[in-house]
Amino acid sequence: MSGEMNAAELRQRKRKHVFVVNGAPEFLNLMRELLQDDDFNVTTTNFVPETFQSIEVLAPDLVVVDLVVGQRAGWELLEQLRAGAATRGIPVILASTDPKLLERAQADTGRYGEHETFVKPFDVEKVLALVHEVIGSS
Repeated sequence: MSGEMNAAELRQRKRKHVFVVNGAPEFLNLMRELLQDDDFNVTTTNFVPETFQSIEVLAPDLVVVDLVVGQRAGWELLEQLRAGAATRGIPVILASTDPKLLERAQADTGRYGEHETFVKPFDVEKVLALVHEVIGSS
């Protein structure tokens, strides 16, 4: 029995880790379910002051950040991720209901880094394919 448990723990540790940041609990729940079903470890959080520190400590393989019209939290997190020595190499996928915000972020790669994007609402299969394209499979 303990051999099986160790094998399960090993599989769990080998999974790629995705950190999803969004202010909407329903989006976080959907992303958690989709990514866990696709064999990823998933951490979700809304925009809180400790988000950057959590990403620094957990060192996920990918961060998904939501950009919202009229809110700075997503932009500030992007700036922190790109400025942090421990986080600047972590790939980021941006999500938004407003394609213009995604275009704005893509236009300023010096400030926000390079990243992939998707517009909400989204096609589940396309988002999963994008995650696999960016970080591979677990």
